[in-house]
This record gives sequence, C-alpha cells and structure tokens, in this order.
Amino acid sequence: MAKTGSNIYKRKDGRYEGRIFVGKNCCRKSQYIYVYARTLKEVRQKMEEAREQKQPDEETPEEAGVLMKRAAEEWLKAMKKRWKPTTSGMYQSVIGHYIIPILGNYMVTEIGKEILEEFVETIERYSKKGSLSGRYKRYICSIVCQILDYAVSTYQLDRKGLSMPEFRIGKKIAQLPPEQDLETLKQYLLSHLSEDTCLGIFVAMNTGIRIGELCALQWGDFDLEKGNLIIRRNLQRIRTDEEPDDGKHKGRTQVCIQMPKTTSSIRIIPLADDLTDILRACRKSPEKYLISGRKRAWSEVRTLQYRFSAILKKCQIRPFHFHLLRHAFASRCVELGCDIKGLSEILGHSSVQITMNIYVHSSMKQKKDMMNLVCRLPEQVEVRMVTGRFDQSS
Repeated sequence: MAKTGSNIYKRKDGRYEGRIFVGKNCCRKSQYIYVYARTLKEVRQKMEEAREQKQPDEETPEEAGVLMKRAAEEWLKAMKKRWKPTTSGMYQSVIGHYIIPILGNYMVTEIGKEILEEFVETIERYSKKGSLSGRYKRYICSIVCQILDYAVSTYQLDRKGLSMPEFRIGKKIAQLPPEQDLETLKQYLLSHLSEDTCLGIFVAMNTGIRIGELCALQWGDFDLEKGNLIIRRNLQRIRTDEEPDDGKHKGRTQVCIQMPKTTSSIRIIPLADDLTDILRACRKSPEKYLISGRKRAWSEVRTLQYRFSAILKKCQIRPFHFHLLRHAFASRCVELGCDIKGLSEILGHSSVQITMNIYVHSSMKQKKDMMNLVCRLPEQVEVRMVTGRFDQSS
C-alpha cells in the first residue's frame, strides 16, 4: 500500500485510506479511526471532519468525560489528608506504576468490564517481580474502582458502577524455620545481648511484634516494674512527593514514625519474667531507641533486615524473612495451649479469625499426635503381622 501523506495510504483497489490516531489500548497498541475516499482531497476532508468530531467540547466537560490520569491525581490529592503516610505512599506507588501508564489515557466513562479485564491481564507485564498474586491484583483493581467512583461523584458523570473481576486467591502458608534453626538463633542472641540488634531481635522472638514496631521501640515504652511493653508507634520508609531542599529528584522516600498499623495494634504486651530480667540488666535512658543506627538515633527497617540476614549467615542458618519470627511465635503459643483471644490481642489483630488464618501453623508433630489420638488401640490389644495378615491376641 503506497503512502501518499501523513497516515494516508493508497490501497490496491485505487481508494485512499486515512488513519486517525485515537490512543493506545491496555497492551499499548495504537488504535485508529479509518476513513476511505476515492480522491486524496476527499480523504483529507473526511479525516479533518473525523478529528473535529473526536475533539471534546471544552465548555461541557461532563459530556466529554474525564481522563483517568486526571481523576487519579485528583483522587490522591483529595483523599491524602484522610490517610496515614504509609497508605498514601502505597496508593501513590500503585497509581504511578500500574494505573496511569495503562489506563491514564482512557476516559472515565470508557472504562468498563472488558477494559478492566484487559487491564488485569496487562499489569503482569509491569511488575518488577514478573508475577503478581491474585490478592494484589484485586487490591489494584479496588483502587481503580475507588477512583472511578470519585470521578463519577465529583463530575456527575453518567455511568454505572463497575463490578470487580473474579480472582483466584490461593491460601499462602508460610514455611516456618525448623525448630533447630530457631534454637540456634536463640542461643546466638543470648550470647550477644550486649549488641542492641541482638537484644531487639530476641525481644521480637518472644513478643511477636512487627519489624516496624521493633524499630520504633524506645526504652520508655517498657514498664519493667510491671513487666509490660507498650506498642504505640511504627517506623516505615514511605514515598514522598515533596521536593527536596536542593530542588531536584522528586519522588524520593523518607522515614516516617507514625501510629501503628491499626487501632488494635496499639496494645500492651505482658513480658515473660526472664525477658524482663534481661531488659532490666540492659536498660538505657527512656528516650533511647532499643535498636540504634549508625547515623541516626534509630535503625530503619531495611537496615535491621540486613543485620538480621548477617546474623543468620553467621549462625549458618538458611535465610528466612524476619516476619517469620512473628509466625513462629504465634504458632508456638498455640502449640503450648495459649488462649487464642489473648494471643490475638498480643499480636495486635482486630479479630481472632485473622490470627487463626494467617499466623497459626500446625506442626507435623501436632498433626501426628492428633492422628495417634484418633487411632488409639486399647492397651491390652497386641497387633502382630503374620503372613501378610493382622493377628490379634490378648
């Protein structure tokens, strides 16, 4: 097909074909409007008419629609005051990484079930990890729906609500470290309690606190006379859209010490007597952080994760994530017959169901004991294998 001008081609049948670019779909493929005519002049005229029809009426934005990019940015700005900095940073990351690059050039009124399903298939390509869980995909789509609802309400747009696509969400069971590895780690920490990092990890092993809560702990949070620990802060590194003092590099991150994850996370944890004695021996002034940094008074999460990995390497323990200490603590409590309601409050969960579904893992020994209880024979019965058959005698 011979090209005779900007996006104008002469077809084999003698007609002229004009292509008008209208945007890209979720797969970033260009989309066009096609017009045909017998003469070059006529096709150019048709292209001009099609472009004029494509232009939105600037005086009636409600009829023209609102770009998803604009709606997402306005939603972030309007809702930011209601969120904690960590929540705002997470939404900003999802919108900047997935929603605007893929859906940004769509009108809010254009986004329907088919486009959303295509969006779900496409976001996999934008993931740095190469794969996204069904739970995270649903989380991204829920943000899309919130933005759409905001735009419809703000601009009084005529569109129906959008139903969420269905996702297959498998139950992910964390693989706990072997008991032997946890015991080896415990012995190493006990022999290095003079190091604040080891003391902090030992506290986490015996309280089940989150790593962000551990980094935010100060000695004033301990009531060693009563043997209690008060959790009231959480330390996280978050994204920020504020411009640094040098006027360069927007979108940097910053460390934020804020309220814990939920209201249930603000809690009092009773400490074991042995742990209280250790903390009394290591006690420092109330304003000091339990784990200090080299350049700052506190240590941030990423730094503590590096230190934890280094300790596991020294102990010749197979690497595992710091958060598994919390899983192991909860599972150990259940194995010892602890009250689930009390455990849920210690972990800072809003319901017992969360504790049971996520953090409690039955060991193979527990399962074996359970099976033995089900299949227990009377003591006077002796079972012997005789020529491939069971023979019992009393």
